[in-house]
Amino acid sequence: MSLRKHTLILWARWRLMFLLVILVASAAAGNVVVREQIEPGVYAAIRGGNVLFLECSPPRGNQAQALLEKYLADGSEWRLYKDRLAVAIPFNKLNQKSQRIVLETVFPLDYVDTSGWWHTVRFSGVDGSESIAALAEWLSGSGNNIRQILAHEANRLVREPLNRGDRVLIPQPLLLPVMKTHSPEPPPPPEPPIVPAHESETASVAAANSPPPEQESPTPYVRNGVNGNGAAEGLLEYGEDRLGSYALYKLKPGESLYSAVVVRFTDYRENADILQACEIIQKRSGIRNVHRMSAGQRVLIPMEMLSDRYQPLGSEQRQAWEAIREEARRLREEQVVTKDLDGVVVILDPGHGGRDHGAAQPHLGLYEDEINYDIVCRIKQLLEAETRARVYVTVLDPKQQYAPKNISRFTHDTCEVVLTTPNYVNDDAKVSANLRWYLANNLYFRERDKGVDERKVIFASIHCDALFNGSLRGAMVYVPGAKYRRPSERPSGGIYSRFDEVRRNPTATSTASQRIRDEALSRNFAGTLLHSMRTNKPPLKVHDAGDPIRNVIRQSGGRAYLPAVLRNTAVPTKVLIEVANMTNPTDQQHLANPEWRQWFANAFVNALRNHFAD
Repeated sequence: MSLRKHTLILWARWRLMFLLVILVASAAAGNVVVREQIEPGVYAAIRGGNVLFLECSPPRGNQAQALLEKYLADGSEWRLYKDRLAVAIPFNKLNQKSQRIVLETVFPLDYVDTSGWWHTVRFSGVDGSESIAALAEWLSGSGNNIRQILAHEANRLVREPLNRGDRVLIPQPLLLPVMKTHSPEPPPPPEPPIVPAHESETASVAAANSPPPEQESPTPYVRNGVNGNGAAEGLLEYGEDRLGSYALYKLKPGESLYSAVVVRFTDYRENADILQACEIIQKRSGIRNVHRMSAGQRVLIPMEMLSDRYQPLGSEQRQAWEAIREEARRLREEQVVTKDLDGVVVILDPGHGGRDHGAAQPHLGLYEDEINYDIVCRIKQLLEAETRARVYVTVLDPKQQYAPKNISRFTHDTCEVVLTTPNYVNDDAKVSANLRWYLANNLYFRERDKGVDERKVIFASIHCDALFNGSLRGAMVYVPGAKYRRPSERPSGGIYSRFDEVRRNPTATSTASQRIRDEALSRNFAGTLLHSMRTNKPPLKVHDAGDPIRNVIRQSGGRAYLPAVLRNTAVPTKVLIEVANMTNPTDQQHLANPEWRQWFANAFVNALRNHFAD
C-alpha cells in the first residue's frame, strides 16, 4: 500500500471518529441532533429542536474554498474552517439562500404562499422543543416579532409549548425577502380559517353565508358498501428490495405525500401519525425535498403501512378484505325489508359531550359535541315524525332536551349526560365512551328479547372529523374491522360497577363469525348512507381521497385502533360517521349552516329507508 493511500485511510478514520464524538457528546448533553442531507457530504442539522446549523466534512486544503463559499454569508471566512475534519456552521453565518435551504430541508412540510410561511412543527418531546421565538428569528430576522405573529387570525389557537403537527403562520409582511418567494408545487395545504359569520338564530343567515351546494358525484353506487374508486389495480405496483416489500405509486401533477399517498393508501388518521408516515415514505423513496417533487415521482410505500384493500392480490390481508366484501354481498341478498321502518330500532350516539367538546374552532363558534348533538336531534325528530322506527339516544342535554338549534354559532356547555342508570355526567371521555356501548348493548338485548330481528337494529355514532390537511373534505364512515376486535373485553375501574347496564352485561363478547358478520352488515349500511349523501338534493360531499369507508385507525408504531363503540357494541350493524372535516373552510361553513345539518339528517333517514327497502 502506498504512503499516500495509507494517509487517506487514516484521514477518513479520524474524520469518522470526530463525527462520532460529536454525536455522543450531543446525546450525552440531552440535545438530539437530526441531520438531513442537502448534497453529498453536506447536511442541514438541528439540535434540540431550536438550534439550526450546517454540517460538512470539507476537502483538505484550498479545495474546501469552493464548497464553503457557496454556503457562507462572508465567503472569506472559509479559511476559519480550513483543514478541519468536520465543521458545524451556525445558521447566522450562512447566506440567506442557504438559510432557506436549511429550513426547507429540516422542515420538508413547510411551504410559502400569499399568506406567508406555513410552518409545521416537527420536533417536540424527547427530540427537543421548537419555539415561536426561534421561528421568528429564522424567518423574520427578529425574535421580537412573536406578538405580531400570534396576533394573526391563523395563529389564534397556537400555544406554547408547541406540539408535533402544530401549524404556525409567519405572515408575508414579516418575512425576510429571501423567505417571501412562494414554494414551487406545495402540497395541498390547510387553508387559513375563514372570518366568522355573525351569530344568527335563523337558518337563513347561515345559508346566505354558505358556499353553493355540492355537485352530484359521478361515483357509482354499490349497495354492499364497496366500490372501485381508488382500487389498487392500476394505481400500485409491488416489489421488494433490501429494505423489504413495498408498493410503488407514481405521483400525478400537483399531488402530495400527505393526501395522495398516506391518506389514500393507509389507515393513519391523526395528523402526527400521518406526518410521521410521510417522513418514513419520503426517506424510503429517496425524496430530498417534498416541495420539488414532479409528476411521475416514484413513491415507495412500505407494505406494512398499506390498508388491507391495497395489499397485493393473494396476500393474507387482501384475502381477508375480499372475504368481508363477499360476505357483505351474501348478506345483502338476505336483507330484511320493512315499510316505513316498522320494527326498526335506531340507537343514536352523539359523540363527545360534557367536558369533552371534541374538535373545535372556537373563533367560529364551532364545537364538535354541539354539532353532533344538533344533528342527532334532527335525525331523531325526522324518524319520529315520518317513520315508525323506535329511536334511542345515548346522551341528553337536560337544558336543550332534543330540540334542534337553528344557529350558526354554538356556545359550548358541559350539561350532557350519558343516559345510563344512574346517569353519568361526562367528566371522563374514556369512561363516557365505555358507558355508551354498555348502554347500547342493554338497549339491544332488551329489544332482541322482545322479538326484534337483530338485523333491524342500527347503531350510529355521529362525529365531525378534524383532518389536519384542510384541503380534505366530506364524510367518512368507520365500521368495526373484524380482525381488530377481541373475543372479549371488559374495561377496568371500580366506577363501572355503579351502573345497572354494566352489572347486567359486564363483558363484551363476540365470536369470530359474528365479527365478520358485523363488519359486512356495517359496510352494507355505510355504502347505503354514502350513496344517500351523494344523491341528496342537494348532494352532500363524501371524502374522496381514498376509501370513504374504513375499518380501523392506524397509529404510529403500527398500532391498530378501533373506537370502543365499534369494538364492543353488540348491535351487528354499527357505524361511526365523520360527517365533515372541521379544518376545511367549506365544511366549516356547512357545519355552521342549520339547513346543511338538516340536509345531512334527511340523507341519514333516507339511507335507513333505502337500507330496509324491497
